[in-house]
Amino acid sequence: MAKRANGEGNIRKRTDGRWLVTFPTGLYKENGKREYVYKYCNSQAEAAEALRQLQSEKAMGVCHSKSAVKTGDWINTWIEKHKAPKLAPATLTSYRNNFRVHIKPYVGEIPLRELTTYHIQKMLDGIGGSLSTFVKNYNVIHGALEKAVELGMIPRNPCKGVAFPEDDEKEMRVLTQEEQQRFIAALDGEYYKVMLLTYLYTGMRAGECIPLQWKDVDLNKRTIRVNKKAILNHDFTKHSAKQEIQDFCKTKSSKRTVAITAGLTAILAEHKENMRERAEALGLEWSEDSLVFWNTRNKIVQYGNLKESLNKICRKAGIEGATMHTLRHTYATRCFEAGVDIKAISEQLGHANVKTTYNIYIHLLEDTRAKEIDKLSGIDKFIASEVTTGNAIVIPFPERGKAV
Repeated sequence: MAKRANGEGNIRKRTDGRWLVTFPTGLYKENGKREYVYKYCNSQAEAAEALRQLQSEKAMGVCHSKSAVKTGDWINTWIEKHKAPKLAPATLTSYRNNFRVHIKPYVGEIPLRELTTYHIQKMLDGIGGSLSTFVKNYNVIHGALEKAVELGMIPRNPCKGVAFPEDDEKEMRVLTQEEQQRFIAALDGEYYKVMLLTYLYTGMRAGECIPLQWKDVDLNKRTIRVNKKAILNHDFTKHSAKQEIQDFCKTKSSKRTVAITAGLTAILAEHKENMRERAEALGLEWSEDSLVFWNTRNKIVQYGNLKESLNKICRKAGIEGATMHTLRHTYATRCFEAGVDIKAISEQLGHANVKTTYNIYIHLLEDTRAKEIDKLSGIDKFIASEVTTGNAIVIPFPERGKAV
């Protein structure tokens, strides 16, 4: 067997027949001596595999020190080495933000092997905010610690036993039919009128309309193909966020074809002709690859500017508390009110499954169910009292002890 270089570890057979793997962590103890990881194996082949695993993990930035590795260092390594290659940019940004703002300040300096359920509970309770914020941060630290258990860095995941708060989720903001009429009226003369109407009448997510191209819109079939979205990519070194186009959707269900109404189809057809004429007048290239919506500088719309436009229109219409997501919820609500099947609504919204749609809009389903039951009031006369039914036939309850 070839001699290994310093820092690569070694294998030797013990007198009891077992094989010992000795591997340097790369750190030093307080007494100045090098720190090692020791693993006992039953065969030379098993020992060789264990050594290869340790070398591979060290190359990925995993520290096997039982005392020196800090919780913050490990979670950062887990995010950047293990999760970054697999996550969508927006999700990765969320992981980094939650770690940097919420997790690191609370538990970052605690040695990984000394981290307890109490530390994690105190951290999550101290973050405050909604249940959603609690869950997002829990998922980050739980995932990192689960991987640490898998790698043998800690014996168990201290996230187990953490108590979740009660769901205090605020009621979603939906435009009433009267507010929707005021909103549409307030769109007259506004630059982003057609774009905001598209959100309101398709239920598309905020980032999905921005990168739409005319080749994605089939005016004959009355459909819009959703296959990309705009995201904000945060650069923590420059403390800035740049809008980028992600040429894939996060889930299979997000990549979908949305059916549109005849009214919206007519509006988009007119908008398409206006955009073609605008391009010709300005000497700009125009084709089916062109963006459906341009900003005032004939470039891609920036989400921040779109939000500002929405806020301005809502103030103009006297509408409070509405966001871009309100338009999506309003679309779903109108669909439920019109009696559209929940599976069709789920597909239009791009939910992973019908259960997601049900959980979000359960209150609408309950309201719809109550209205449907009210339609049975016509048969109340068969069970109501004579006072309220006049000559209706009353079915009496049987006397005690008699069969029916």
